[in-house]
Amino acid sequence: MALFSAILSRFRARPAADPLLDEALARAANRVAPRVRHTRGWPRRYRQPIAAALAQARSIADAMPGPVTLDPERLTRDPLMHTLFPSADAMREALCSSAEIRQYVAGGERSGYMLLSLRRERKRVLGVEETDGMLHRDVPQEVVWFSDARVAALAPTLEQARNNLLWWLFDRFLERVAVGVARVRAQRDHLTREKELALARLRTASAADKPAARRALDDILRPLGEVTRCSEDENLAEIFAAVLSHPQDCLFLRSAGLCVDDMNIIRPGDEPGRGHCLNLVELHERYVEPRTVMLAYCADIRPLSQRLRLEQAQRLLV
Repeated sequence: MALFSAILSRFRARPAADPLLDEALARAANRVAPRVRHTRGWPRRYRQPIAAALAQARSIADAMPGPVTLDPERLTRDPLMHTLFPSADAMREALCSSAEIRQYVAGGERSGYMLLSLRRERKRVLGVEETDGMLHRDVPQEVVWFSDARVAALAPTLEQARNNLLWWLFDRFLERVAVGVARVRAQRDHLTREKELALARLRTASAADKPAARRALDDILRPLGEVTRCSEDENLAEIFAAVLSHPQDCLFLRSAGLCVDDMNIIRPGDEPGRGHCLNLVELHERYVEPRTVMLAYCADIRPLSQRLRLEQAQRLLV
């Protein structure tokens, strides 16, 4: 009885599966390799890596700061908005020139929540500094500004936006898996071509050169056999497991506090009255430049007209 109770307790202690796991599995198959559904290992061999990626996406979506209110009229009184956007026009262009915004508004929405992400940039300059009532020139300073504003996961409610954000983050993992599958299959195709060339050299090699030609062919056949096996639909679970083995190291949030004055000059945090400190957060993704991120709300979304978009494009080309 004691043994039976111990076994039963282990099953009872097993955590419940994520209610979104089946949807995540279907999404993974659709976006990476639809034929994987017809393999013997589906979905059993894919549950663990997909569940790990889904859990990490959920933790990031739940921890995403915000929402902040995006309103050009707040630029003069909100230190965060003043730091992120140099002008009201810059804010409008950032929010209203993207295809995501146009598609969202085309669905009949005029307000909504979204993920806002920006690139943080810095530059060292020589400026003017006032100390004890005296002006000092050519003082080394560091200026920070934000560019390349992007939006994603738009929704009319905050709850829907966080849910959309979860899937947007999960898709980042799927993109990495898709790249992994594509690379393995590209390597398979490359080695297949090398094998054909090596076979041709072996057939035309002289008796003295045949041993070296045979060794060269064997050096290709060994890795070709491995990548061919990995690239088959039956074995794609190995690529999923390898790419998603440590999702918390591939995509995560990191605090990136910043203290600046009204000119966006970086100031030490222990200088009261010289600026304001912002509790910013960055989204880090392996092999991708970190971006400052937050949830945002805009009460009046108005996409740029086609004429203004053309004018914007012409300015970028000048």
